[in-house]
Amino acid sequence: MVSDVRRLDRAALATNAAPESTTTAPHGTARSAWRTRLRTRLSAGLILVIPIWITAILIRFIFTLTRDASLWLVEGLLLTPWGARLLDAWRVSAEALRASGVDALPPAWRWCLGIVSVLLTLTTIYVLGVVTTHILGRRLVHAAETVVDRVPLVKTVYRASKQVLEAFAGESTQAFQRVALVPFPTDEIRTLGFVTQLMADPVSGEKLCAVFVPTSPNPTTGFVFIVRRDRIVEMDWTVEDAVKAVMSGGVLLPDVAAVASQERPREAASV
Repeated sequence: MVSDVRRLDRAALATNAAPESTTTAPHGTARSAWRTRLRTRLSAGLILVIPIWITAILIRFIFTLTRDASLWLVEGLLLTPWGARLLDAWRVSAEALRASGVDALPPAWRWCLGIVSVLLTLTTIYVLGVVTTHILGRRLVHAAETVVDRVPLVKTVYRASKQVLEAFAGESTQAFQRVALVPFPTDEIRTLGFVTQLMADPVSGEKLCAVFVPTSPNPTTGFVFIVRRDRIVEMDWTVEDAVKAVMSGGVLLPDVAAVASQERPREAASV
């Protein structure tokens, strides 16, 4: 008799508990769906906003850099008798201009003078480029570099920066269009790198490569290795694909990675 009563009590408890489970399950499912939807929309918003924000910061940096390079000249012109008329029209004193610079001007004219300064900087760079491409300009540059080479610290910084800029400009950029795999840090592991120079061993005549291996996620820093030509494996990736792979930590990789066979390195990776 007692056992029958216990069975009835358990059945009643089960009957009372069943509706609660059926009512709470939809709430849990709805809450989970809401969280998923919220996370998805926030991620989509960040993916849209962050690249725009980074691009705006970069454009602002370049604009400020080129503007400030010639802004001193524009401010000097405004302090001349000819520029005094403009200052009077803008109701700005020469003392305020000396103290605050272009920030003392009205916002609209401030932007106009900033654009004028940028155009003046670009024009100056273009004119210098035209001068240095002629024989007389080259001689002047060579004479100036001769003086710079006599200063111990300055010549090292100047020569290194000039060679780097020349490497990324003109026809020499072809040396940076090769993406390769190099054995690093061990022979069993391959790391993405950029072939930057080809050379030869004067003793054995063996072909060597200078390979720049960038670090992730900042591709502007890395290591420079001198590797035998037959030790690298060239890939069919573009430089853009390799840079995106490095910056994303390997997340943004191409779907196909066709590499040259290591069985015939000289044929597959011929210069």
